[in-house]
Amino acid sequence: MAEGYKDFIAGTVGGFSGKLLDYPFDTVKVLLQTQNSLQSTSASSSGTATTSSSIQSTAASAAKSTKPPPPPPQPVYRGAIHCLTHTIETRGFLSLYQGLSSPLLGSMAENAVLFLSYGEVKRMLGERPGEELSLLQLATAGGVAGAIVSFVLNPFEVIKGC
Repeated sequence: MAEGYKDFIAGTVGGFSGKLLDYPFDTVKVLLQTQNSLQSTSASSSGTATTSSSIQSTAASAAKSTKPPPPPPQPVYRGAIHCLTHTIETRGFLSLYQGLSSPLLGSMAENAVLFLSYGEVKRMLGERPGEELSLLQLATAGGVAGAIVSFVLNPFEVIKGC
């Protein structure tokens, strides 16, 4: 069972390290994906319900009006590198890690369970020091470990989605 503790600790440390490296890139991705959504929703929300008669009257008044429609909002960021540097300059380096605690704990738990179950299944399939398992046995251990992780973590993912 001492091997199980080693696997669990290794998975926890791996999940922690991986999320610390990955999270700033995820933050940049989200900032790039949402950069125009806040501008366009605030500009287009008028607080009234849209009906077919209001659409027709809007279309008729637009046809009579000589004003062109307002231009679409300009993107804030020119790309991923600009988004990263702009965020660090305006909000600071630690802003890249804003909201990290929940994903960090989830990643640590997921990898801990994955490493523990993978190691235990390999030992159940007959892994011994100095002896290697076949490719089929390793694939089986990986598949079973993945299934165990999905059953353990699925309730948390469902709750997070609510």
